Amino acid sequence: MAYEVIKRVGGRAYRYRVESYRDPETRRVRGKWTYLGRVEGEGTLSPERQARPSSRSRLLDALERLLESYDTTSLSTGMVAHEAGLAYGTFYRYFKDLDHIVREAMLRHDATSTRLREALAVNLGDVEAERDKVVAWLEEVVAAAQAKPGLVRAWHIASNVDAAVVAERQARFDRDVASFVDYMKRLQGAGLGSVSSPQFNAYALVALITAIVRECAVEKTFTDDKFTGIVDVVTDLMGFPPRAAQVLIA
Repeated sequence: MAYEVIKRVGGRAYRYRVESYRDPETRRVRGKWTYLGRVEGEGTLSPERQARPSSRSRLLDALERLLESYDTTSLSTGMVAHEAGLAYGTFYRYFKDLDHIVREAMLRHDATSTRLREALAVNLGDVEAERDKVVAWLEEVVAAAQAKPGLVRAWHIASNVDAAVVAERQARFDRDVASFVDYMKRLQGAGLGSVSSPQFNAYALVALITAIVRECAVEKTFTDDKFTGIVDVVTDLMGFPPRAAQVLIA
């Protein structure tokens, strides 16, 4: 039996003739492929297809899902592989053990620090624009913590016992402090805010935000009143003038 097929390679389409025959020695049906040429014309390019997540990413994603229902002491490598839809042995191609994948899942998320640096690095606006920028970033921090509470809880547990996570947590803390210091100095230089010690206030800000993230993960809820109170504390530590004072100035 013979038939034609079209294979797509590198976005191009190629035509082949396939003839089926039975191998006289093995008695198995085999196919003989004959190249017939490239397919020209409309529609020869393959449409863009979304890349399938790698097995490593699927395992990490599976762990994150499991952490929403289990703590790390209740998990096993087999549970992670099963949740990812992969063979048990596939797990050990990428990770040594459960501690290893838990650590990697936490280290690949740097959302809080990255968002902070992105938010504070853009050009300064007026006081209200800068205040709105900070509030928007705080909303993202709270939303991110509430979206992955299991991962956040695991992060805070591991950051007390896992040397690699402890080091990464300190590095992120230091980067966030440096970002706040730079931002407050820029605010001060533009006459938009004033603090006596940017370094001290920046340290207090990062410690406060770390506590907020931890509370969001543990409590899973964060009331509007509490968020408003946090905004007031954060903007005060950044040196923004009180809103009442702005009205009088205006």
